[in-house]
Amino acid sequence: MDDDRKAAAAEPTEIPLAGDGPFQLPICTDLAEIALGESLAILRFETLEGQRVDIPVPIGMLVELKDAAEEALQAAVAARDGSMMQ
Repeated sequence: MDDDRKAAAAEPTEIPLAGDGPFQLPICTDLAEIALGESLAILRFETLEGQRVDIPVPIGMLVELKDAAEEALQAAVAARDGSMMQ
């Protein structure tokens, strides 16, 4: 999707954490790239300010992330539609 067709980004929300600077949500606009190695994947995101954020994730964790994301999406859709999850 090109920049003209992207949905407007939400305003960042600051969450105070221990350490330097606040954590901001949403942290990124898109998942830009996934680089795969033998045992490690790198998920590359871009922040609202255009900075690149690379997050290393063990390959096995990708399956867990996929399952968690599917479950969260199903719950969100069910809540939106007012239906019960089974």
